[in-house]
Amino acid sequence: MQAEAYLRVKKLLGAGRSPMTARLLGACEALLVLALLIVAGLFAALMASRGEISIAKPVTESLPSWTLSRQVGDYDDYIVYGDSGLFPLIGANLNSSNPIHRLGARLLEGFTRVLPPLRNNLGALTTLLAVGLILILLLALVAKARRAVVATTVADLAANLRNQIHRQMYRLGQSSLPTEGVGPVVNIWTREVNDVRDALVADFDVVPGMIVLGVGLALLALSTSPTLTLFLASLALLVYLISRVMNRDARTNYDAALRDSSVQLCLLHEDLGLLRTVRTYGVEDYDRKRFDEHLERYRDADVRRMLAQGKVSTGAALLYGAAIATGLGLLGYNILVKDRISIATMIILVATLAGLAVPILQWIRMRQTIRHANRSAGEIFEFLARSPELHQNVGAEFLPPLRRSIVLDDVTLESRSGRLLLDKVSLEIPAVGRTAIVGVDEDSKLALACLIPRLIDPQGGKVLIDGRDLRDMTLESVRAQSATVLQADLVFTDTIMANIGLGDSRNTLQRVIEAAKTAHAHFFIQELPHGYDTVVGPLGHYLRPDEQLRIALARAYLHDPSILIVEELPSQIDDEVKLLLDDTLARLSVNRTVITIPHRLSTIRSADNIILLHNGRVEAFGTPSKLQAESKLFRHILYTEFNEYATGEIEAGRVSA
Repeated sequence: MQAEAYLRVKKLLGAGRSPMTARLLGACEALLVLALLIVAGLFAALMASRGEISIAKPVTESLPSWTLSRQVGDYDDYIVYGDSGLFPLIGANLNSSNPIHRLGARLLEGFTRVLPPLRNNLGALTTLLAVGLILILLLALVAKARRAVVATTVADLAANLRNQIHRQMYRLGQSSLPTEGVGPVVNIWTREVNDVRDALVADFDVVPGMIVLGVGLALLALSTSPTLTLFLASLALLVYLISRVMNRDARTNYDAALRDSSVQLCLLHEDLGLLRTVRTYGVEDYDRKRFDEHLERYRDADVRRMLAQGKVSTGAALLYGAAIATGLGLLGYNILVKDRISIATMIILVATLAGLAVPILQWIRMRQTIRHANRSAGEIFEFLARSPELHQNVGAEFLPPLRRSIVLDDVTLESRSGRLLLDKVSLEIPAVGRTAIVGVDEDSKLALACLIPRLIDPQGGKVLIDGRDLRDMTLESVRAQSATVLQADLVFTDTIMANIGLGDSRNTLQRVIEAAKTAHAHFFIQELPHGYDTVVGPLGHYLRPDEQLRIALARAYLHDPSILIVEELPSQIDDEVKLLLDDTLARLSVNRTVITIPHRLSTIRSADNIILLHNGRVEAFGTPSKLQAESKLFRHILYTEFNEYATGEIEAGRVSA
């Protein structure tokens, strides 16, 4: 029984035309393979008989009239036929005790009536080769068509799943916290979906194609010799079951060696990371001895692992040899002593039984792939079933531009890992001015900033703008009044025009250029290879961090928000660039509420108010000069993070009001 999560994925395929077409083409492909094997069997029989057969005289009376022209010898009890093509198969089986053989002989006799070339050796050889080539061509065409249909069907389903995951990311709030990233979701979006996709491909490959092929091969082998087929199949099954038990020790030894080598490798990695401690305490001799011991143990474990990998025990090898000898001996006995089967029959029997291994192994691999995909499908559906953290209350109202203040009322927020970021924070940020968020914990600062545009919601408390709870406002209007410029997503891979205008038809080239000029980005954009049509971002033309920041600031200006949230560059920048960025921020601050996460002392100086966060709480709130005079923590942060060594600024002295 297939796993539940994987079955849910299969239901997404539906009963459309494409899945059914893929299944039918798989069945046709298997039938063509069987037809090709039958033609190959006829070819082997032709080569073995050379078109010659001796038939008892009483039997010749029931033979077709055309066989008279193929008689090459007439003896007392039998007549010899030569250059008769496939006739030896017909003559040897017309009066067989096996009804399947008699039916096959009559069918082949019918083919010789329709295709006279099958009645002589050269004609039969040419016809069989021509039919074989036609079957190979048809097989290639059908296989190509099946792969195309399967690829399209499975790719469409994978795209559908990825689209649902993307939509779910819109609804889940915590994924919007930049420092937490989207790593787990990307893993689901790529690896888990790929696991499901690969399982579906394996499913289409096996069902029904490999099932039809397996059944056809089994019937072909049984029709050739039922007794020998059942005996050899039973022998193979018995050998497989016994060998699994005999090779259990080898698998156990391999697992133990793999575990030991992994442990020793971890210890070696640890040794490499201890170099600083070793140098500090001057224990190089002890460290070398310890490293040599771990390296020797790893070498021994790795040798044992390689020796045990794929190892067949002596008993199992002897068992395989005995089984092969038994099978070949039985076939040889029936050919040489009893004369029950021909060499051609033996070749067909061995080929069909050996070919059965292909669908059986494919089925086993498919089941393993489906088991793995079921876990991945479970992860996908678990993610899609998560309740959105951002809810819009019924009857939500439109949020007008900020006029008075932003209030955080007893706000508590935890990260996805359960770490407390904000602990019962109560705070009022006045409108129209610059407020800087300062603290040691980057996650807490970003979390507070992301609450305002409702990228995330607190687990406790509420956020109000001009006395209105953001949960009672429409998300669209909240986002219309806020813009974020965060280091995690300054630019994306697209043109400058798209990066600033975001594909909005209202943002014409003229408006984009105006925004770029406001952010002091127009002059360097003109120098790019294609100007505003230059593709930038991770996979495009390289831009310096400050250039990326100016692109993002131009985007924010074009959005025209009443609240602007800016995270400054953490890296050092030139003095000329500092002046450009300061002027841009001053322009954007006119009649707006600007909240910054600063990394430069000049930004702190220019702020009207400072929010000092510590351990998730508001340690202090006030002007820069007030906090420097009253807060030891603020002075410590200025000294450790905002002095000339940390920021590259010449002076890190007294902060003016």
